[in-house]
Amino acid sequence: MNEKDVDNLPELLDDLRILAADGPVEAPGHIEARLRMEFRRKKRRRNLVTWTPWLGVAAAASIALFVWIRSESQKPAPAPEVAVHAVAPVAEEETDGFYPLPEAEALPAVENAMVVRVQLPVSSLQLMGVPVNEESADLSVQADLLLGQDGLARAVRLVE
Repeated sequence: MNEKDVDNLPELLDDLRILAADGPVEAPGHIEARLRMEFRRKKRRRNLVTWTPWLGVAAAASIALFVWIRSESQKPAPAPEVAVHAVAPVAEEETDGFYPLPEAEALPAVENAMVVRVQLPVSSLQLMGVPVNEESADLSVQADLLLGQDGLARAVRLVE
């Protein structure tokens, strides 16, 4: 405040007392309606500005989750490999003695194949339809897996 405002302070106080003595004055109806409408508009805008970024984040997270779940469901199940001993390409005539794995016929045709020697738990042979003694289920055996060009096992051959 400067000195001029301090000099006018008693006059300002007198004017305010006169206004207060007249009693409360209401705004005309059209001004009150316009004021309410403006407050509602600002509230809607504030809500929109507050929630829009969060909705975008939620949409992006939903899309990412959908893509991740879809890619996980299309991945092949990992082969029950314990130890890989050797990898060698194989010709078609060398596939004698292999037993096809369940659902291998649903996979694409083999263009390139390779044989991988692995240690398999005996219990995994039961999944392939081989009868297994419960006592030997904890043991492991050497087997050759016939893998297609996509890396998926097509057949298995037990190594003697």
